[in-house]
Amino acid sequence: MLKIFQQIKEKKKFSEVSNNDKAILISSMMVECAKSDDSFAEKEKKLIVDILIKKLHLTENEAMDCFDKSIKASEQSVEIYSLTKDIRDNFSKEEILIIFEYLWQIILSDNIIDDFEASMMTKLTGLFHLTGKESAEAKRNAKISLNIDI
Repeated sequence: MLKIFQQIKEKKKFSEVSNNDKAILISSMMVECAKSDDSFAEKEKKLIVDILIKKLHLTENEAMDCFDKSIKASEQSVEIYSLTKDIRDNFSKEEILIIFEYLWQIILSDNIIDDFEASMMTKLTGLFHLTGKESAEAKRNAKISLNIDI
C-alpha cells in the first residue's frame, strides 16, 4: 500500500500528508479513469503528467515519480471506492470539483466516451456526491481546457 493511503487509513491528519502524496491520490484517480476503457493510451499518460506539472505544480521529476507510484498502486488493485472516499473525506467540495474536471479531461482526451468511461463517470458522480449538473459543468470545463468543440 502506498504511503498516502496508509497515512489516511491510520487517521493521520491530512494536513500532515505531503503535497506530493496528495498528488499521488489525485493521479491514482486519473489513472483509474484512463484505464476504464481497457486502453491506456500514451496521450492519456502524457495528459496526466501535464496536469500534475501544470495544475498541481509539481516538477517534472516529481510528476513522473507521482505517476509511477500511481501506476504501481493501480497494478496492486487499488479500488476506486477507497480512493473516492479518501478524496471526499479530505478535500473540499471545490477541490473535488476541480479534481472531477481533471478526470473528465482524461476521459475526453481521445474525443471518444465509450460505455465503460461513461459508466465510470456516472459512478464517480455518485461516489463524490456530485449532482448531474456539477458533473456536466466539470465536463464542459474539461472540453474547454482541451479545446474540444462543445
